[in-house]
Amino acid sequence: MNALPRTKTRPPLFALVLGGGAARGAAHIGVLRALVEEGLIPDLLVGVSIGAILGAAFAAADDHRRAIERLQGAALVLQERFAELSQPVRLIRVLQLFSRRQRRRWLEEGLGLKGLSFRSLQTPLLVTATRLLPPGRTVIGAVPSEPVVEALMASSALPSRFPVRYRGRLLVDGSLAGNLPALTASEQGALVIVAVNLGFLFKHRQDLRRFLPWRIVDWLGKAQMRREVEECRRRGAVVIEIGPGNIEGESILAFEKLDKLIEAGYKAIQLFLPAIQGALQKERMVTAS
Repeated sequence: MNALPRTKTRPPLFALVLGGGAARGAAHIGVLRALVEEGLIPDLLVGVSIGAILGAAFAAADDHRRAIERLQGAALVLQERFAELSQPVRLIRVLQLFSRRQRRRWLEEGLGLKGLSFRSLQTPLLVTATRLLPPGRTVIGAVPSEPVVEALMASSALPSRFPVRYRGRLLVDGSLAGNLPALTASEQGALVIVAVNLGFLFKHRQDLRRFLPWRIVDWLGKAQMRREVEECRRRGAVVIEIGPGNIEGESILAFEKLDKLIEAGYKAIQLFLPAIQGALQKERMVTAS
Protein backbone atom coordinates (compact mmCIF):
# COMPACT_ATOMS: atom_id res chain seq x y z
CA MET A 1 0.00 0.00 0.00
CA ASN A 2 1.32 3.45 -0.89
CA ALA A 3 1.55 5.87 2.00
CA LEU A 4 0.98 9.48 1.08
CA PRO A 5 3.42 12.11 2.28
CA ARG A 6 2.19 14.10 5.24
CA THR A 7 1.32 17.68 4.46
CA LYS A 8 1.95 20.66 6.72
CA THR A 9 -1.76 21.31 7.06
CA ARG A 10 -3.82 20.04 9.96
CA PRO A 11 -4.93 16.39 9.58
CA PRO A 12 -8.58 15.90 8.63
CA LEU A 13 -11.03 15.43 11.48
CA PHE A 14 -13.80 13.71 9.51
CA ALA A 15 -13.11 11.37 6.57
CA LEU A 16 -15.82 9.69 4.51
CA VAL A 17 -14.78 6.45 2.79
CA LEU A 18 -16.96 5.32 -0.13
CA GLY A 19 -16.60 1.69 -1.17
CA GLY A 20 -16.99 0.20 -4.63
CA GLY A 21 -19.98 -1.70 -5.93
CA ALA A 22 -21.07 -0.48 -9.40
CA ALA A 23 -24.87 0.04 -9.28
CA ARG A 24 -24.91 -0.39 -5.50
CA GLY A 25 -22.87 2.80 -5.36
CA ALA A 26 -26.11 4.76 -5.77
CA ALA A 27 -26.49 4.22 -2.02
CA HIS A 28 -23.61 6.68 -1.57
CA ILE A 29 -25.84 9.43 -2.97
CA GLY A 30 -28.37 8.77 -0.21
CA VAL A 31 -25.61 8.76 2.41
CA LEU A 32 -24.22 12.07 1.14
CA ARG A 33 -27.70 13.58 1.08
CA ALA A 34 -28.30 12.68 4.71
CA LEU A 35 -24.92 14.06 5.80
CA VAL A 36 -25.48 17.34 3.95
CA GLU A 37 -28.92 17.74 5.53
CA GLU A 38 -27.29 17.42 8.97
CA GLY A 39 -24.44 19.76 8.07
CA LEU A 40 -21.90 16.96 8.44
CA ILE A 41 -19.50 17.79 5.61
CA PRO A 42 -16.36 15.59 5.43
CA ASP A 43 -12.90 17.15 5.59
CA LEU A 44 -11.62 14.34 3.35
CA LEU A 45 -13.21 11.95 0.87
CA VAL A 46 -11.63 8.60 0.03
CA GLY A 47 -13.18 6.53 -2.73
CA VAL A 48 -12.69 3.40 -4.75
CA SER A 49 -14.29 2.69 -8.14
CA ILE A 50 -17.90 4.03 -8.12
CA GLY A 51 -17.23 5.45 -4.65
CA ALA A 52 -14.37 7.50 -6.11
CA ILE A 53 -16.54 8.66 -9.01
CA LEU A 54 -19.41 9.86 -6.81
CA GLY A 55 -16.97 11.30 -4.31
CA ALA A 56 -15.32 13.34 -7.07
CA ALA A 57 -18.65 14.69 -8.32
CA PHE A 58 -19.53 15.74 -4.76
CA ALA A 59 -16.08 17.21 -4.07
CA ALA A 60 -16.14 19.29 -7.25
CA ALA A 61 -19.19 21.34 -6.22
CA ASP A 62 -19.14 24.38 -3.98
CA ASP A 63 -22.89 23.95 -3.35
CA HIS A 64 -23.34 20.57 -1.67
CA ARG A 65 -27.12 20.43 -2.03
CA ARG A 66 -26.86 21.19 -5.73
CA ALA A 67 -24.23 18.45 -6.03
CA ILE A 68 -26.67 15.94 -4.53
CA GLU A 69 -29.40 17.06 -6.91
CA ARG A 70 -27.07 16.65 -9.87
CA LEU A 71 -26.00 13.18 -8.75
CA GLN A 72 -29.60 12.07 -8.24
CA GLY A 73 -30.52 13.44 -11.66
CA ALA A 74 -27.61 11.66 -13.33
CA ALA A 75 -28.58 8.40 -11.59
CA LEU A 76 -32.19 8.63 -12.78
CA VAL A 77 -31.09 9.33 -16.35
CA LEU A 78 -28.85 6.27 -16.18
CA GLN A 79 -31.66 4.20 -14.67
CA GLU A 80 -33.98 5.03 -17.56
CA ARG A 81 -31.51 3.40 -19.97
CA PHE A 82 -31.96 0.08 -18.16
CA ALA A 83 -35.68 0.15 -17.36
CA GLU A 84 -37.90 -2.57 -18.80
CA LEU A 85 -35.18 -4.31 -20.78
CA SER A 86 -34.81 -8.03 -21.29
CA GLN A 87 -31.85 -9.64 -19.52
CA PRO A 88 -29.72 -10.09 -22.69
CA VAL A 89 -30.24 -6.48 -23.78
CA ARG A 90 -29.53 -5.24 -20.26
CA LEU A 91 -26.25 -7.16 -20.20
CA ILE A 92 -25.21 -5.58 -23.51
CA ARG A 93 -25.99 -2.13 -22.10
CA VAL A 94 -23.93 -2.88 -19.00
CA LEU A 95 -20.92 -3.93 -21.08
CA GLN A 96 -21.24 -0.72 -23.07
CA LEU A 97 -21.43 1.31 -19.87
CA PHE A 98 -18.21 -0.28 -18.57
CA SER A 99 -16.34 0.47 -21.79
CA ARG A 100 -13.64 3.15 -21.66
CA ARG A 101 -15.43 5.44 -24.10
CA GLN A 102 -18.77 5.34 -22.27
CA ARG A 103 -17.19 5.76 -18.83
CA ARG A 104 -15.14 8.73 -19.95
CA ARG A 105 -18.16 10.39 -21.56
CA TRP A 106 -20.23 9.87 -18.40
CA LEU A 107 -17.47 11.29 -16.19
CA GLU A 108 -16.75 14.29 -18.38
CA GLU A 109 -20.23 15.19 -19.61
CA GLY A 110 -22.69 13.44 -17.32
CA LEU A 111 -20.93 14.46 -14.10
CA GLY A 112 -19.18 17.59 -15.37
CA LEU A 113 -15.65 16.56 -14.39
CA LYS A 114 -13.91 17.31 -17.68
CA GLY A 115 -10.63 19.18 -17.25
CA LEU A 116 -10.66 19.17 -13.46
CA SER A 117 -7.55 18.54 -11.40
CA PHE A 118 -7.45 17.55 -7.75
CA ARG A 119 -6.42 21.13 -6.98
CA SER A 120 -9.78 22.40 -8.27
CA LEU A 121 -11.89 20.23 -5.97
CA GLN A 122 -13.71 21.97 -3.12
CA THR A 123 -13.24 19.00 -0.77
CA PRO A 124 -9.96 17.02 -0.66
CA LEU A 125 -10.28 13.65 -2.39
CA LEU A 126 -8.07 10.58 -2.57
CA VAL A 127 -8.75 7.84 -5.12
CA THR A 128 -7.48 4.28 -4.85
CA ALA A 129 -6.60 1.92 -7.70
CA THR A 130 -4.89 -1.47 -7.87
CA ARG A 131 -1.31 -1.59 -9.14
CA LEU A 132 -0.42 -4.71 -11.12
CA LEU A 133 3.39 -4.58 -10.89
CA PRO A 134 4.27 -4.87 -8.10
CA PRO A 135 0.79 -5.79 -6.83
CA GLY A 136 -0.73 -3.40 -4.32
CA ARG A 137 -2.73 -0.26 -3.76
CA THR A 138 -1.97 3.03 -5.46
CA VAL A 139 -3.39 6.22 -3.99
CA ILE A 140 -4.02 9.09 -6.40
CA GLY A 141 -4.70 12.69 -5.48
CA ALA A 142 -1.70 13.73 -3.42
CA VAL A 143 -0.35 15.71 -6.38
CA PRO A 144 -2.72 18.67 -6.89
CA SER A 145 -2.12 18.86 -10.64
CA GLU A 146 -3.21 15.27 -11.28
CA PRO A 147 -6.27 15.02 -13.59
CA VAL A 148 -9.38 13.76 -11.80
CA VAL A 149 -10.95 11.94 -14.75
CA GLU A 150 -7.78 9.93 -15.46
CA ALA A 151 -7.62 8.87 -11.81
CA LEU A 152 -11.26 7.78 -11.90
CA MET A 153 -10.73 5.85 -15.12
CA ALA A 154 -7.98 3.90 -13.37
CA SER A 155 -9.93 3.34 -10.16
CA SER A 156 -12.93 1.95 -12.07
CA ALA A 157 -11.02 -0.07 -14.70
CA LEU A 158 -12.46 -3.57 -14.47
CA PRO A 159 -9.74 -6.19 -15.09
CA SER A 160 -11.90 -7.75 -17.83
CA ARG A 161 -11.82 -4.42 -19.70
CA PHE A 162 -7.99 -4.16 -19.71
CA PRO A 163 -5.79 -2.11 -17.35
CA VAL A 164 -5.21 1.63 -17.61
CA ARG A 165 -1.69 3.04 -17.89
CA TYR A 166 -1.38 5.93 -15.47
CA ARG A 167 1.93 7.73 -14.93
CA GLY A 168 3.82 4.69 -16.19
CA ARG A 169 1.92 2.17 -14.02
CA LEU A 170 -0.65 -0.41 -15.07
CA LEU A 171 -3.72 0.06 -12.87
CA VAL A 172 -7.07 -1.69 -12.57
CA ASP A 173 -10.16 -1.34 -10.39
CA GLY A 174 -9.24 -0.28 -6.87
CA SER A 175 -11.56 -2.81 -5.23
CA LEU A 176 -9.02 -5.59 -5.87
CA ALA A 177 -6.64 -3.91 -3.40
CA GLY A 178 -9.41 -3.32 -0.87
CA ASN A 179 -13.02 -2.35 -1.47
CA LEU A 180 -13.22 -0.16 1.63
CA PRO A 181 -9.94 1.82 1.75
CA ALA A 182 -10.28 3.09 5.32
CA LEU A 183 -6.53 2.82 5.93
CA THR A 184 -5.93 5.48 3.29
CA ALA A 185 -7.98 7.88 5.44
CA SER A 186 -6.21 6.75 8.61
CA GLU A 187 -2.81 7.36 7.02
CA GLN A 188 -3.83 10.99 6.51
CA GLY A 189 -4.49 11.29 10.26
CA ALA A 190 -8.30 11.22 10.11
CA LEU A 191 -9.75 10.95 13.61
CA VAL A 192 -13.34 9.99 12.71
CA ILE A 193 -13.83 7.73 9.70
CA VAL A 194 -17.27 6.92 8.33
CA ALA A 195 -16.90 3.96 5.96
CA VAL A 196 -19.79 2.99 3.66
CA ASN A 197 -19.56 -0.74 2.99
CA LEU A 198 -21.43 -1.98 -0.09
CA GLY A 199 -20.20 -5.57 0.15
CA PHE A 200 -17.90 -7.05 -2.43
CA LEU A 201 -19.02 -8.82 -5.60
CA PHE A 202 -21.93 -11.23 -5.24
CA LYS A 203 -25.42 -10.78 -3.82
CA HIS A 204 -25.88 -11.53 -0.15
CA ARG A 205 -27.59 -14.93 0.13
CA GLN A 206 -29.33 -16.66 3.03
CA ASP A 207 -29.88 -19.96 1.23
CA LEU A 208 -27.43 -22.71 0.27
CA ARG A 209 -26.15 -20.69 -2.68
CA ARG A 210 -23.95 -18.77 -0.25
CA PHE A 211 -21.76 -21.89 -0.06
CA LEU A 212 -21.06 -22.10 -3.81
CA PRO A 213 -17.29 -22.45 -4.42
CA TRP A 214 -16.78 -19.23 -6.37
CA ARG A 215 -18.17 -17.21 -3.47
CA ILE A 216 -14.78 -17.58 -1.82
CA VAL A 217 -13.97 -14.40 -3.77
CA ASP A 218 -16.51 -12.56 -1.63
CA TRP A 219 -15.28 -14.13 1.62
CA LEU A 220 -11.72 -13.06 0.90
CA GLY A 221 -12.75 -9.56 -0.16
CA LYS A 222 -14.87 -9.01 2.94
CA ALA A 223 -12.18 -10.41 5.22
CA GLN A 224 -9.72 -7.88 3.81
CA MET A 225 -12.22 -5.07 4.39
CA ARG A 226 -12.74 -6.13 8.02
CA ARG A 227 -8.99 -6.28 8.63
CA GLU A 228 -8.55 -2.79 7.24
CA VAL A 229 -11.29 -1.32 9.44
CA GLU A 230 -9.90 -3.05 12.54
CA GLU A 231 -6.39 -1.78 11.77
CA CYS A 232 -7.74 1.77 11.66
CA ARG A 233 -9.29 1.26 15.08
CA ARG A 234 -6.03 -0.13 16.44
CA ARG A 235 -4.35 3.04 15.24
CA GLY A 236 -6.76 5.09 17.32
CA ALA A 237 -9.33 6.26 14.78
CA VAL A 238 -13.05 6.15 15.49
CA VAL A 239 -14.48 4.08 12.63
CA ILE A 240 -18.23 4.02 12.03
CA GLU A 241 -18.96 1.38 9.41
CA ILE A 242 -22.25 1.66 7.57
CA GLY A 243 -23.72 -1.29 5.69
CA PRO A 244 -26.72 0.18 3.86
CA GLY A 245 -29.65 -2.08 4.70
CA ASN A 246 -30.28 -4.76 2.14
CA ILE A 247 -27.98 -3.25 -0.50
CA GLU A 248 -25.96 -6.45 -0.68
CA GLY A 249 -29.13 -8.25 -1.69
CA GLU A 250 -29.05 -6.36 -4.98
CA SER A 251 -26.79 -7.18 -7.89
CA ILE A 252 -23.90 -4.82 -8.61
CA LEU A 253 -25.52 -4.59 -12.08
CA ALA A 254 -28.97 -3.50 -10.83
CA PHE A 255 -28.90 -0.19 -12.71
CA GLU A 256 -32.67 -0.37 -13.13
CA LYS A 257 -33.03 0.12 -9.34
CA LEU A 258 -30.84 3.15 -8.71
CA ASP A 259 -33.65 5.20 -7.14
CA LYS A 260 -34.33 2.44 -4.61
CA LEU A 261 -30.62 2.12 -3.84
CA ILE A 262 -30.33 5.85 -3.21
CA GLU A 263 -33.18 5.69 -0.69
CA ALA A 264 -31.69 2.60 0.95
CA GLY A 265 -28.44 4.49 1.56
CA TYR A 266 -30.34 7.47 2.94
CA LYS A 267 -32.29 5.30 5.39
CA ALA A 268 -29.26 3.25 6.41
CA ILE A 269 -27.24 6.17 7.70
CA GLN A 270 -30.06 7.67 9.77
CA LEU A 271 -29.36 5.33 12.70
CA PHE A 272 -25.67 6.34 12.68
CA LEU A 273 -26.08 10.13 12.57
CA PRO A 274 -26.13 10.58 16.38
CA ALA A 275 -22.97 8.44 16.69
CA ILE A 276 -21.22 10.47 13.99
CA GLN A 277 -22.20 13.77 15.60
CA GLY A 278 -21.11 12.53 19.02
CA ALA A 279 -17.74 11.27 17.79
CA LEU A 280 -17.01 14.53 15.98
CA GLN A 281 -17.99 16.62 19.01
CA LYS A 282 -15.79 14.53 21.29
CA GLU A 283 -12.77 14.73 18.98
CA ARG A 284 -13.22 18.50 18.57
CA MET A 285 -13.16 18.89 22.37
CA VAL A 286 -10.05 16.71 22.67
CA THR A 287 -8.31 18.60 19.87
CA ALA A 288 -9.24 21.97 21.37
CA SER A 289 -7.84 20.99 24.76
